[in-house]
Amino acid sequence: MGETVPRFTRGYDPGDLDAAVRDRGAAVIEQAYPTAQCDTFLTEVRDYLAAHPEDVAYAANSVLGGFQGDTTATLHGLVGRIPCAAGMVLQRDLVDCARRVLAPLSDTILLTIAEYMARKPGAARQELHCDTFSWRHVPGGPNPIALTVMAAMSDFTADNGATWVVLDSHGGPPTAEAPDWSEAVQAELRKGDALLFRADLFHAGGANTTTSDVRQIFSMGFQVAWLRQVENGTLSVPPEVAAGLDPELQELLGYSHELVLGLYKGGHPRNAIPASARSASA
Repeated sequence: MGETVPRFTRGYDPGDLDAAVRDRGAAVIEQAYPTAQCDTFLTEVRDYLAAHPEDVAYAANSVLGGFQGDTTATLHGLVGRIPCAAGMVLQRDLVDCARRVLAPLSDTILLTIAEYMARKPGAARQELHCDTFSWRHVPGGPNPIALTVMAAMSDFTADNGATWVVLDSHGGPPTAEAPDWSEAVQAELRKGDALLFRADLFHAGGANTTTSDVRQIFSMGFQVAWLRQVENGTLSVPPEVAAGLDPELQELLGYSHELVLGLYKGGHPRNAIPASARSASA
């Protein structure tokens, strides 16, 4: 367990970051999000949940809520609900790396999911798993089909359950047997850091053994555009809401196409956005 996840600070060589993600499976970008932005995100999430208790209940009983368990609070569909989420998804270090690393397999990319997670004291350590299991019919290979981001909205420590990763465990089929825990390392992060890893890398949320320290997470993913997203972007953010968003974010949500995949009435999906709204947001 002497190895650590490669870490990068601003001024890094993008080729080195891409190589770490593609070839080792994971990298940390330090201070990807300023502390003030993390605080704003948490405040907006807290305010939204207080105003929408029905979403708290829905998330707890959802498919993903069932996977996380009752010691983890979640909120999905952040874009269009949480005002600062749009800017956080478009964090340049993360989006640009995703575009470069996923380029060998796709001309365009999509946002897989954007979610908030709060891992509370008592949360158990997860089993080592890959995020590509839902796409288990796609064979593994040297180039990833998706990337996952775990951004620390509060410090990630060994005690509060910082994410475990197994470097070099990627590239196999999604149904492969998990490696031994002795090969895993914990990615401790400071508030604002982001862990970026291949979705086919074995990883797990750690156990939160503290009595009061909630691990606050902004999580998202990027994927090749010919796979179905985990979160249905065009239902979560319908055309009338997408109209006010940056065109790049519209594309990531699914108002885009990969060759003839994802067309709307035979044309560009952005045509689903009312013409008057498109003009107003241009």
